[in-house]
Amino acid sequence: MRIEFPALFSAYQGIESFTAAAACETNGGPERDKREKGGPRSKKELSLSAPIFSPIMKLTITLSVFLVLGSTNCIHAEKSKSTAEISDPVKRKLFIDPSSTSVRLGKATLIVSPLTRRGGNYIGDYQLKVRPYFFKSETGTLVLGASEDFVRRLQSGRAIDFTGKAVTREDGTTHVVLGRATPVSGDRGTVTFSIVTEKNAKIIFKTSYHFEI
Repeated sequence: MRIEFPALFSAYQGIESFTAAAACETNGGPERDKREKGGPRSKKELSLSAPIFSPIMKLTITLSVFLVLGSTNCIHAEKSKSTAEISDPVKRKLFIDPSSTSVRLGKATLIVSPLTRRGGNYIGDYQLKVRPYFFKSETGTLVLGASEDFVRRLQSGRAIDFTGKAVTREDGTTHVVLGRATPVSGDRGTVTFSIVTEKNAKIIFKTSYHFEI
């Protein structure tokens, strides 16, 4: 924490004024001096007339008050910074709800892990389960293009078309991913995924998304 000496000097002057006023009140002020001018004062009165706070005590109090105020300002600044970072939509994670769709004589289910934005993309893992054709099931990495402008437009309530890719973990096969996100509020909405498979066939999933910290 940086100590501002003008502020410290002002605080010290405030303590000085306070102690002077307190000393004056304790001594009874000028009127008491006039009343007792004719005779010597007792030891008790001499003790009461002594300064309430020594210079070292006054400086210690001043530093303590200044450090407390400075610490409070630092905590408030850090909290404001943290709140600003949390509220920034670009830095929040994207969650895609699990979804299912019908395929010929079966069913396909898509499960996506929380997506983190890195390098202009939302990146995470996915699982594609196909029943009863388990040999067509796969896992891998999902990459969705998402510039800052893309995220902010989505947060403002505008529907967005996006592209991406799904790279299988087994053999590195890449599937093209096409989609459209339609907000219902600043934090959530609906999304449609089209995963292009072999022979340009598409598996289409309709689900919901939301943002979290």
